Amino acid sequence: MSHLRTIVLAASALVAIAATPALAQSTFDGGYAGVNAGYDWFNAHPRAKVAGQQSTPDKQTEGFNGGLFAGYGQTVYDNIYVGAEGEVNFYTGDQTYGDVLGRYRVQPDYSAGISARLGYVVQPDLLLFGRVGWQHTAVDMESTLAGGNFRQYSQEYDGVKYGVGADYAIDQHLFTRIEYNYTDYSHSSRQLTGGELRTVPDESQVRVGLGLRF
Repeated sequence: MSHLRTIVLAASALVAIAATPALAQSTFDGGYAGVNAGYDWFNAHPRAKVAGQQSTPDKQTEGFNGGLFAGYGQTVYDNIYVGAEGEVNFYTGDQTYGDVLGRYRVQPDYSAGISARLGYVVQPDLLLFGRVGWQHTAVDMESTLAGGNFRQYSQEYDGVKYGVGADYAIDQHLFTRIEYNYTDYSHSSRQLTGGELRTVPDESQVRVGLGLRF
């Protein structure tokens, strides 16, 4: 519920600011689309309990990621920028690790999301921004645990993404981007023979992008 409340508040703020009459214009106004690439750290935080034994391995799945983004934004008042953006991303990370209860494999597949962006045009060619939004991620999971517990499945998670970054305008249409994002996902649980496997994932990513304004 806290995740939903965060998204609703962000969306409400976006609508309120967007309703303000535009008093300024900048290079960053209008629609845009682009590509991005970066590096990702996904931690499923598996918590297994089988026959009274517990395991809490803390390993990250690291790898490169890339994707597409598109959105719209406007400078609304005194160099304040407000906008919305959608994205889809694909992962390359694949990590296998073990502990006293067995072995785990975590392989993020793809993600999609939408977020509100609020920023400030520091100078005509530089926009600093923050973002908050919803992210949906599919992860291929595999676990081989004590008691004959083997599970192979695709798990989908929803979470809230927070981020900060900067857009730099090369000219009136072309721009580059650098950003850092963190996503806090909801948990999932699966029943095992004589126990339970619970995951509480989060994700960090650093990426750069190249975009074109319409």
